[in-house]
Parts: sequence; structure tokens; C-alpha cells
Amino acid sequence: MDEPVTTLKGEMPTCIKAVLDESQDVMPAKLPRNLPPRREVDHMIELEPGAKPPSMAPYRMAPPELEELRKQLTELLDTGRIRPSKAPYGALVLFQKKQDGSLKMCVDYRVLTR
Repeated sequence: MDEPVTTLKGEMPTCIKAVLDESQDVMPAKLPRNLPPRREVDHMIELEPGAKPPSMAPYRMAPPELEELRKQLTELLDTGRIRPSKAPYGALVLFQKKQDGSLKMCVDYRVLTR
């Protein structure tokens, strides 16, 4: 996961370029391998009264997609980017094929944000 940050294709809007130029001293050339250490403060999202976790079956995946999901989740867990959860809420996962043929994991949060 120690990859250089990619650049936009085509021309960048002036307003975005200005923000990037102003903030260059706080933006790394490469993304860090791990997240910063966990802090003592945990944040909670207050729910509407009576809100219940949505019940949805996972999207169906072909065997190559399931294998890729296992691989990517293992890497995310090993690098500390995600951690196991027992939360009653969850988001659906699907894959989009990239131009090079590899699979990009996409998380569908739409049901959770209603």
C-alpha cells in the first residue's frame, strides 16, 4: 500500500489547485503504510429515535471476487486500516473492474445514510 498518490487526468480546476498548493506542506508524497495510533476518544453517531439496523443480504460475488475480497480485507486488517467490528450495522461491498483488469473494492453506504 506504499504507492504514490495518483494525479488527475486532464486539467485541474483552479479552486482545487489553489487548495492543494496552499496545503502542500501537510500532504505527503506517498500515503503512509499505517494509520496513526488509536486515540483515547471514540466518537459515536447519534441515531434517530427508533432507528434499527437495515437488514440486507450481501451482494452475490463470483469466486474470483470472493478471493479478492479476502485478500483486500486481510491486507486492510494487517495494515491497521480497518479493524473487526461487532456493530449491528454494516455496509455492502462490490467490485468494479479497473482498466488494467484488477478489481477495485467499493463500499456501498447508501442504505446506512438514509
